Amino acid sequence: MPARIRTALLAASLALAGCATINREPFNESEQADATIPGMPQARFWADAPGAARLMAPAYAGAQGERSMLALSGGSDNGAYGAGLLEGWTKSGTRPEFAVVTGVSTGALIAPFAFLGPDQDETLEKLFTGISAKSIYKSRFPLAIPLSPSIASTKPLARMIEAVLSDALIDRIGAEHGRGRRLFVGTANLDAQRMVIWNMGAIAASSAPGRYALFRQVLLASSAIPAFFPPVMIKAEAHGQVISEMHVDGGTTAQILTLPDSAIVSGQLPTALNQLHIYMIVNNKLNGEFKLVKPRTVPIASQAISLNLRRAAASTVNLSYLYAKAHGIDFNLSFIGKDYPANNKNLFDTAFMRALFVYGRQLGETGTFWAKRPPDEDE
Repeated sequence: MPARIRTALLAASLALAGCATINREPFNESEQADATIPGMPQARFWADAPGAARLMAPAYAGAQGERSMLALSGGSDNGAYGAGLLEGWTKSGTRPEFAVVTGVSTGALIAPFAFLGPDQDETLEKLFTGISAKSIYKSRFPLAIPLSPSIASTKPLARMIEAVLSDALIDRIGAEHGRGRRLFVGTANLDAQRMVIWNMGAIAASSAPGRYALFRQVLLASSAIPAFFPPVMIKAEAHGQVISEMHVDGGTTAQILTLPDSAIVSGQLPTALNQLHIYMIVNNKLNGEFKLVKPRTVPIASQAISLNLRRAAASTVNLSYLYAKAHGIDFNLSFIGKDYPANNKNLFDTAFMRALFVYGRQLGETGTFWAKRPPDEDE
């Protein structure tokens, strides 16, 4: 879908939601470019910045000098697939310790637990099989929407993130960062219109008093679907002044993150690339899925946006595959099968997520769920 049409659809959604009531002092592009998180200079970087690939390179390597990277995509309630796959992968006995884990959107919520390892599989199962829509968001009173920044509130999701990601778990992530392992989460900075890559291990390992709150804020931001969920306002400092940045769903800029697209296109190599294995878990289908569309505004817009997101994910997967092939990297891909039944119920339907979790777990247990290349359209 052309960018201008996608922009028009988003503008229409925002118009329906009304004007935001978030108050903040204005700042300019120069101040945004220089903005840093107080006490955490290594907390983040622009995805399109020169040297972004270098900043994502881990210092950690396995006993044989091998490094494994896990990339987790967005997909909303389809994240149950990735959570189940990880548990099944553990049961298969072939799951490695990852040197790098990345996540956007629902993948960002999975990423910290995947990073910490198999002892967090039970937490992931509870997250994706024991929740419902009311665990994630609360719809606003219709008359309040015109004065709100979104159609729904994500206070339930914020409470859930705080409950499952204790200070002690975040400290564990900081300790693993000290070993040289890396955990990255992507958000979209709406003011700058650029993707931000957050170094979650560096945040966790810092001594800044706000590290725990920021860690959880970033996860909430990466899952904040624009207009439907409110943006997350993150405080930064520029030229001695505090500014309030607007961050939303990382999937707005990229559905999955291996290396930044600019680094892949330019052929930029991260350091310590030898014996690298890339595992991409796409919490969605990658092929087209036939569905007779009703000739009405909402079904047409919904199907068009779905197509746009799916093609964006497929493009990143294809780029990553070509990059891996060109540089001798072991490429592995897993995604929801084309024939798996679609979710025709409400978002975050518990029964659907439980079934999808089981489907992912069963695939993981077989140990044969990795594709070595992206699928053809009919596969």
